Amino acid sequence: MIIVVFTQCSQKGKMEIISQVTGLETNCYLIYDSESKEAALIDVGGPIDSLIRIIELEKLDVKYFLCTHSHEDHIIGIPALKDRFPEAKVCLHQLDFNDMSIRKEWAYSYFGEEFINEWAKDPEFKKIVDFDPASFGEPDIYPEDGQIFSLGKIKIRTIYTPGHSPGSVCYYVEGFLFSGDCLFKGSVGRVDGLNSSRDDQIVSVRKLYKELPDSTIVYPGHYESTTIGIEKTNNEKITPDTVNLN
Repeated sequence: MIIVVFTQCSQKGKMEIISQVTGLETNCYLIYDSESKEAALIDVGGPIDSLIRIIELEKLDVKYFLCTHSHEDHIIGIPALKDRFPEAKVCLHQLDFNDMSIRKEWAYSYFGEEFINEWAKDPEFKKIVDFDPASFGEPDIYPEDGQIFSLGKIKIRTIYTPGHSPGSVCYYVEGFLFSGDCLFKGSVGRVDGLNSSRDDQIVSVRKLYKELPDSTIVYPGHYESTTIGIEKTNNEKITPDTVNLN
């Protein structure tokens, strides 16, 4: 059973970060500036009732749906929220948007119909299999490396980190990284998807290690939070000096 949880992750100055686990145990994050009330939702992987209640209670202005990548377990909740937040801009890298329309055909070819049908016996996986990418529409913004998104005084920087998918990105706010499926606690994302790349993944993870302070708190797309410093030393897959991806 997938349990939806609502937790206070952290708070820094006027910035609030709140998370909820959705769908296939994907972490969706609400980040907002408590002065301006401007907010963004990162990786809406299903219904986010707990976060919606916070948005309504705090009277937040949702400016962005920030997608770390286009895999369905990270974006499937967005179509249902477009009418509720019509001014919010959907932000997804061009390369990942390009893959959305062909991924289902690729999956049936790569994994086989029998495997997909077995997979779809799980209700949450069935939502993924049945998802129509046309319902997502075209993104309003195609984020590029270094692009800044502002929520009041909060500046969110895009970091291009391909590997798990060709258009994977992370979002960095001073002291915090929303890493999607690029970097997990003790591990990294899979690279058996459409147009994924192990070589790109190694470069991307080491880019994060090099560019970000060790104290940076990492909020991944799945599982628990960690820090850059911990992963540089303890990650079982990729460290600054070693690779163990067998």
